Amino acid sequence: MRRVIASELMDAPDTDPALLAGNLADIEFANRRFGGYRPVVRSVFEHDAAWLLDVCCGSADVPRELLREARARGRRLEIVALDASDAVLAVARERAGDDPLLRFVRGDARMLPFPDAAFDIATCTLGLHHFDDDAAVDVLRELRRVARLTPIVCDLERSPLAYVGASLFATFIAKNPLTKHDGPLSVRRAYSARELLSLAGAAGWGSPQVRRSAYFRLVLNDRG
Repeated sequence: MRRVIASELMDAPDTDPALLAGNLADIEFANRRFGGYRPVVRSVFEHDAAWLLDVCCGSADVPRELLREARARGRRLEIVALDASDAVLAVARERAGDDPLLRFVRGDARMLPFPDAAFDIATCTLGLHHFDDDAAVDVLRELRRVARLTPIVCDLERSPLAYVGASLFATFIAKNPLTKHDGPLSVRRAYSARELLSLAGAAGWGSPQVRRSAYFRLVLNDRG
């Protein structure tokens, strides 16, 4: 299945805020019901991390889930959530409330506004497929630069079966028109495991590794 280069409706600068909020709610629903949080939580808590950056944060549902899990484990975790879109950040701030352990920054994933090794871990969930190859290498290089321990990328795996699953979700579960358009397209834009390893190598990761998770998710980290 060849990768498609196309734009998702959620990325348009003039997207209706109400439609965008509904689309982000659908992504949260999918993450919650289909195991989207589990691989990120597992990967983060394999490390003794206290300071985390989440890039392309969307509605910040992944950071909120990580904070919930940290509290349940008796661990202290502080998170900075970054996104390039003011509209997305407005949704994220509203849903996060006033949690003192979570703050938000507007910024470009390709040029993160932080010094080297500023965080223990840098994560990016369902964000990398929004970038073409060259930009994805830039994002991965920046994630590696700011992460003292490891970057962690969790994204969809492009495959015919994943496309069928996304199409079924868009047809029978999602009501939001952005989700109906973007869901199947996200799979077609996603990278394969081999492609992720190649991109990470080009970005200077020392020893990138990929593992598969349920519901067509890939988790990329760096052991080197």
